[in-house]
Parts: sequence; C-alpha cells; structure tokens
Amino acid sequence: MRDSLGNDNPHSYNAVHWDGTRWELKRIKTNACGGVDYPPIKTILAFSSNNILFAHIDGSITKYNGKIFTNDCKLITQLNGSANKMWGNSNIDFYVVSGNGFIAHWDGSSWKKIESGTTLPIMDLYGARDPNTGTYEVLCVSADQALPGNSKILKIENSKVQEVATHPEWEPWAIWFVPGRRYFHAGDGLWENRSLHGNWIRNSELPSWFKTSIDGQALNDIVVSGAFWLLSHWNGTSWHTYFPRMQDSSFGTVVIKGNLIVVVGYIENKAVALVGRR
Repeated sequence: MRDSLGNDNPHSYNAVHWDGTRWELKRIKTNACGGVDYPPIKTILAFSSNNILFAHIDGSITKYNGKIFTNDCKLITQLNGSANKMWGNSNIDFYVVSGNGFIAHWDGSSWKKIESGTTLPIMDLYGARDPNTGTYEVLCVSADQALPGNSKILKIENSKVQEVATHPEWEPWAIWFVPGRRYFHAGDGLWENRSLHGNWIRNSELPSWFKTSIDGQALNDIVVSGAFWLLSHWNGTSWHTYFPRMQDSSFGTVVIKGNLIVVVGYIENKAVALVGRR
C-alpha cells in the first residue's frame, strides 16, 4: 500500500486519518528527540487542527501549531518508557501519565512531577468540568496485569494526588465520568459508582471479556470496547453489543463524538479501525 508520498514501506506510516469517507495512511514528520523523522506515536491530545500534542514511544512530546513541530525532550529521562495518556485544558495546562506511577504537569513554562503515591503503571487519565463548581475534576487509574491486585483510582488536585479508591479485582485500564453524578472505570469488568467514595458496583449485563476503553458524551450515550471485539453502547436504558465473540481479536481505544463511534484494534494480527454512524 502506498501513501501520498508514493512510499511502499509500511513501517514509515505512523498515523491513519479518516476524512469522513475513507481512511488514509499518513506519515507525520514530527522528528521527535531521537532523530527519527517519522517516529511511532503512542498517544495524541488535540485541542484543534492547529493545536496538537504528540507523545512518542521514546518519551518525547511534540507540539504542532498548524505549521511547525516543536519537540520537548525534557521528560525523556523521567518517563518509564512512553506516555500512556495525556489530558488537559490547553497546551499550556495538561498532564502526562506513564509507568511506575508517573504523573507530570506542564504549565506553559516548565514540567512539574507530581508524586502519585504508587509505583503501579497509570493506565488512563481523564478530566471533566464540574457544573456545580466550574472547576475540573481530574482522575486517573493505575493497574498492572502482571501483578494483579491493589489497583487504584487517583484524584489530581492542586498539584497533589489523593487515593480515592482501591480494589484487588479491578485492573482498570480506562476511566470516564460526569463529576458528582456517575463514575465508570473499565478493565476486569465495568464498574460504576454514583460518588467517588461510595460503593462500586460491577456491571452484570455486558459480556465478561476484559474491557480496554470507555468514552461518553452523556450518561445516556456511553461506549465500551474490549477483548474479542467487544463493542457496546449504553443509551440510558439498555446496553447494545454489536459483535459476537471474535477469536484472536481485540479492540483497544474507542471514542464517541456526535453521531460517530471510532474504535481501533486488531484481528488475527492485522490492525483494524472501524467507524460507526448513528
């Protein structure tokens, strides 16, 4: 398969783009800090088409302003591998999480490492505005499949981390919530709570397969993905699961926006990306 530059080498692609009609493999020349022109990208945080952050597998962060890429190499020596997730309000106010409980915040001028109180890998990070206070609530989840037990939910507030819940059965990979109303985390099960300090209830309606990702637009518009091509949607009344169990396959991250659902994964060692329309 050729890209827009006529290159046949599949290893040169580091992104894929959906234009509303078709997928196109892309080569994004971020250069990164290791000197590689088209480095593998681990996670992306986009505020607009001219304001995008890329995190690479070497631990470098690249900022794109619509014209040029600017590399930030300061986190490479601190990160345990690459960033697992980024989240923030803007490119001068965002967080990065990684292995060994690593959390760092960028304030527009410098990085500040935030002590998490755990050495577990931090798998996911999400924030949402509390309609009652107008402030953002920022939560992350930590787990290690190789060392099950003692998984945690952490809250980041005023450059400090508070452990709000822990449980030996969770192994959470993803979190999504509406502040003060409903909290969900997904991993070994989908768990739900009406408050951070209440009792977490395991969902019994979805298949028991491992959940890898959760996203939502409202409490009646939530999607969950996971192993064996698990893809389910909650409409506020019931869950709908779209595929039967698929062997040798798994979905990773799922995102819902407007009337679109996009999910990535693999089947029989081949990468796949699916788009669903409402």
